[in-house]
Amino acid sequence: MDSTTILRLSLIVAGVFLVALVLSRLVAQPSLEKSFFIEPPRQMLPGGQVRDFYLNVQSGSWEISKDFSVDAWTYNGKVPGPELRVREGDLVRIKVKNSLSVPTTIHWHGIELPNAMDGVPGITQQAIQPGQLFTYQFVAYPAGTRMYHSHQDPSSQMELGLYGALIIEPRRPEPVHYDREYVAILDELAQDFTPGVALGQEHLEHENAGNGRGGALQYDFFLINGKAADAIPPMEIKKGERILLRVINLGNLPHSMHLHGHTFTIVATDGNPVPPAARLRKDTVLIGPGERYDLEIFGTNLGVWLFHCHMPNHSENGMMTFLHYEGFPSPTQLAEMHGHAATPPEKSEPTTTSETPVSTGQEAIVEMLDNRFSPGKLTVKVGTTVTWVNHGTNRHTTTGIDSLLWNSKPTKRDEKFSVTFTKPGTYRYICRQHILNGMVGTIVVRE
Repeated sequence: MDSTTILRLSLIVAGVFLVALVLSRLVAQPSLEKSFFIEPPRQMLPGGQVRDFYLNVQSGSWEISKDFSVDAWTYNGKVPGPELRVREGDLVRIKVKNSLSVPTTIHWHGIELPNAMDGVPGITQQAIQPGQLFTYQFVAYPAGTRMYHSHQDPSSQMELGLYGALIIEPRRPEPVHYDREYVAILDELAQDFTPGVALGQEHLEHENAGNGRGGALQYDFFLINGKAADAIPPMEIKKGERILLRVINLGNLPHSMHLHGHTFTIVATDGNPVPPAARLRKDTVLIGPGERYDLEIFGTNLGVWLFHCHMPNHSENGMMTFLHYEGFPSPTQLAEMHGHAATPPEKSEPTTTSETPVSTGQEAIVEMLDNRFSPGKLTVKVGTTVTWVNHGTNRHTTTGIDSLLWNSKPTKRDEKFSVTFTKPGTYRYICRQHILNGMVGTIVVRE
């Protein structure tokens, strides 16, 4: 037998041995399903802690933006409710006091807990009656972006503010370090739907126009963390930082969230890590009700960058904030720098200009359109009363940013707001809802 034949036989024997070894490993190893899906823990894991929380379900005031609030149902007086943050394996005990006049429960969305703790009235528990206390107890599992909300009459109670974020941090440190972390809860607000409507004490306005049909409401504002437009704090970042943004949709509508100037990586969906080979790099993510996406953002492009829902009526009515790099001006400062140049050019007749002087004591009119002031720059005499009239479809405000400061409430179509100018000077103002759309204006007052 020559050496070539011996080599071939050796290779065949080695191949057979390797095949047998692989088969034996496959037989001895548990299936992928068994190794991937395990029974959730029912006892506190080693190294865990007992974490106690208290939630009072109560009526309260919900501040949507500066000087504009609505009546709401809240957890501990806040909308969203307090962010609950625990570690995987902790024993979580949450005492809930119902201070409303109607029953309620809490569902712990995305947590693998005992059936009796799931918060579904009539199925897993009796509803928590007015004045009653109930304690939810479970082991925090699995790690990731989770949330909680009422499951008693949710179309009313969630609509009025009963929701919040629950973050379960992993037992073992993440392989990636994040310099900052943000949570963005998406929701909508219908001003017509009040606690009185939910209690049957008031009629829902605009029912004849279809408002409320099939439970679908006509929304006025689209919110991030319970706030609209400039009331939403920006996401701060420095060059070279890596941040994690947890986006949670606790509203009724899908939202298409877009980040300007950056490409983010989806590192988790519904709180569960995405394997590196399956991760998507995107600049827009469509998130449905109940879904969560964890987005990894690198600080590689200096500036002030919008983060907003790409459905224009959603962003123009509140669902817009920005990623702000350290050292760059804020949008309000940018408005002060750019002034009238930030507004679209006015349509003008041959005999008029965008500066319209008026006589002392007369009233001047500025239209609020979608989304600009017309005229964008107006010259008046001392003593003139300027009235802003909303002729657009969106709600608008006027807020002074120079020495004469004023704040109007959000005005609906055909509503008005007036300011009398008694001293000469240049007065710039913004629409708080639409400053990020460049909605700024100037009043020049002369002797």
